[in-house]
Amino acid sequence: MPKPLLFNGVEPLEVRRLFAWSGYAQLVQQDTAASDFATIDGKGVTVAVIDTGIDYTQPSLGGGIGKNFKVLGGYDFYSNDSDPMDTSGHGTSVAGVIAANSYSVNGLHYQGVAPKANLVALRVGTESNIPTANIKKALDWVIANHDKYGPNGINVVNLSLGSGNYTDPQTGFSYSAEFKTLRDMGIFVTAASGNSHDVSGGAISQDGVAYPAADPNVFAVGAVDSNDVITTWSQRGDELDLLAPGVNIVMPQLGGGFTTEDGTSFSSPYVAGTAALIKEENLSAQPGDIGSILMSSGVPNRDGDNETGDTTGLIFSRLDIESALQLTLQREGKYKTMDLGTRYDTALDSQGVLHAVLYDSSKGDLLYSTRGINGMWSKLQVVDSSSDVGSQLSIAVDTMGKDGIGYYDATNSQLKYATNNGTTFSTRIIESDKSVGESPSIAFDNEGNAYLAYYRKSGGNLRLAILDRDTNSWIRQTVDGTTDGDVGADLSLDVGIAALPTTNGFTVYDRQIAIAYSDTTNGDLKYARLDVDANDGWQMFTVANEQGVNHIDLQLHDGFLNAGLQAQIVYQDTFHADVKFAYRNTNWFVETVASSGKLGDDIALGFDSQNNPEVIYYDRTKRVLYMGVRNGTDDWSSHQYATSAGPVDIAINERTGEELLTALNRPADESRILDLVN
Repeated sequence: MPKPLLFNGVEPLEVRRLFAWSGYAQLVQQDTAASDFATIDGKGVTVAVIDTGIDYTQPSLGGGIGKNFKVLGGYDFYSNDSDPMDTSGHGTSVAGVIAANSYSVNGLHYQGVAPKANLVALRVGTESNIPTANIKKALDWVIANHDKYGPNGINVVNLSLGSGNYTDPQTGFSYSAEFKTLRDMGIFVTAASGNSHDVSGGAISQDGVAYPAADPNVFAVGAVDSNDVITTWSQRGDELDLLAPGVNIVMPQLGGGFTTEDGTSFSSPYVAGTAALIKEENLSAQPGDIGSILMSSGVPNRDGDNETGDTTGLIFSRLDIESALQLTLQREGKYKTMDLGTRYDTALDSQGVLHAVLYDSSKGDLLYSTRGINGMWSKLQVVDSSSDVGSQLSIAVDTMGKDGIGYYDATNSQLKYATNNGTTFSTRIIESDKSVGESPSIAFDNEGNAYLAYYRKSGGNLRLAILDRDTNSWIRQTVDGTTDGDVGADLSLDVGIAALPTTNGFTVYDRQIAIAYSDTTNGDLKYARLDVDANDGWQMFTVANEQGVNHIDLQLHDGFLNAGLQAQIVYQDTFHADVKFAYRNTNWFVETVASSGKLGDDIALGFDSQNNPEVIYYDRTKRVLYMGVRNGTDDWSSHQYATSAGPVDIAINERTGEELLTALNRPADESRILDLVN
C-alpha cells in the first residue's frame, strides 16, 4: 500500500501478468505509442529528477554517470557534494519510470516512457528526511545550470515529493518563485498529487493535492490502477491536472534488479516521460502547450463511477500517450497570424492555450485552430463540412481541456454540437424542430456537463440544452418564451461555480447557470438564472427597459463589489447605439459606458486585476476599438485601444484569471488577428 509521498518506501505488491506489456502500460497506450512513434523516444531531451538521487550504476539506467551516459550528472544537496548516488531507492525507481532502458520481469516487457532521454540527478534527501531548503536549492540549481546538460538543456523537472493538502492554488511557499521562473524559461515541471499521508492506504478524507503539486506553475498528477480506477489514497480535487498509472509499477531498484511499488510518486514520472516525448516531437512546445496536450488528449475518468471510498465526483483526464503524440503533431505552430474571418469564438484552457472556432464563409464549413503559448497558430482543422454550418457558433473548454462547440446549421435550421476526443471531432444534432439553433452560447461546469443556450426562431423561444457527461445524453427545455413574445434572438450564457464551506472535509460546489438575452417584442434586456444544485427553478428578471438590445456579453464574476459571483453584463442599446453595463447587487443597476456615436456593434467584457470591469467596444464611425474603464460609481472613461475592422472576443482562463483579447486588425484592410493581452 502507498506510504507518505515524500519520504517512505512502499511494500512490494504482486506484479500483474497480462500480455507483452503490463496492463497499466496498455491502459495509457505506451505500447502503441512505442510502435507508432518508434523514432520518438526522448532523445535530445533531459529530465531533472529532484528526489533521493539516482543509482546510476543500475544497468537499465545506463550503468554510469557523465556526458556519455544516460545520467549526465547532478548534485547531492543532502551531503553537499557532486555525487548524487541514491541511498534510498525512491529516486532510482522514479528515474526508471521516466527513462529506463527496456527490461523484462516475469515474462513481461517494460521500459521507461522516454527510454532515450537523459537524466540529471538532484539528491535532496532520503525517504525519511527531505529538508525544504534542499528542494529550493535544487530548483535554483536547475535554473542556473539548465543549459549545461544535454543538447537542448534541461526540459522537464519531476518532483515525486510533497506534503499537505490544498484545495486552492498555492504561491506563498519559499520556492514558489522558482516554479514561476522555470515555467517562464520553458521548463515543464510535474509533481505527484500525494497519497493522503495514510500509510494504511485508506480512502482520502478530504479533497485537495499536496504541495508543490498545488502550485499553479506545476502540473499535478494523481494515480489510477491498470483498470483505470482512481486509487483510494490518491489526493485529488479541482487542482489536479491529470491521472496516470500508480499501482503495481515495476521499476528498477537500488543496487540492481527490479521492484514493484505504487503511489502517486510513480504516476508523476509517467507524465514527465510523456512530456519528454512531446518536447522531442516539438522542441518549441512550452510548459502550457505540454500541459494542454496532456489534458486534451487524455481519457475522461469520473471520480466516483468505479471508485470506492470517499470521492470528489469531479471528472479528470487520464494520460493517453499515443493520443498525446498525435495531438502534438496537430498542435504544432505554423502561422504567426490567423485569419479567423468575421464569425469566430475563442476559449482559453487552464494551461493558457487559446482554442478558436471559425466559420469559413466561402465554403460554409466550421473550422478549428489553437494558438500556442508562443503565439503560433496550428493548421486549421475541419470540424464540420456537411452543409452550411457555423455561421453562428460558440466554443468552451471543459476542466479536462476538451472542446465543446455549439453551432447553427443554416442549411437544415438545426442546432449542432461538436466535441473532440483529443485528436478528432465528432458532431451530433441537438435539436432540429423547425427553425432552431441561432445565437448559441455554451459553457461547462466543473463536473464536465455542458450547457448550451440558443434561440428557437419558430416560436421566439429561449431554449437550453444540457449535456449529462456520464450518459452522453442531452436534455432540452424552454427557459422563456412560452407565452406571446419573442425572446432570445441575442443571448449570452455563463456558468458560475462557487466553492462552499467543506462538508466532512470535502468541498461542496454550487453551480449557477445564467443567461442574459434580448426581448425583441419589448426591446428589453432580460436575465434568467438557475441554481442547478438547489433545483428550485429559474429566476427571471427584466434588467433594463430599452427600445432594443444586441451584442450581449455576460460574465458571472465577483466584479468591483467583490460580492461573490454576480451577473455583469455589457450590451448595445441599439436605439441610441450606446454601450451599457448592467450589474446585479440585490437590485439591478445600469450604467452608460459610452455614447454619442455609432458604438457597440461588437462588445467584449473583461476585468482588471482589481475586478473592475473593462469593456472593449467598436466605434463604427472611426473604425477603431475603445476600452471603457469604470473609474467609480457610474463613472466611465474610454480610450482608443486598437485599430480594428470588426469582431472582438475576450477569452478568460477561469483558473488563472488570464484574459486574452482577439480582435480583427485593420491595417490595409487586411483580415489578420491582433492578439492583445489584457
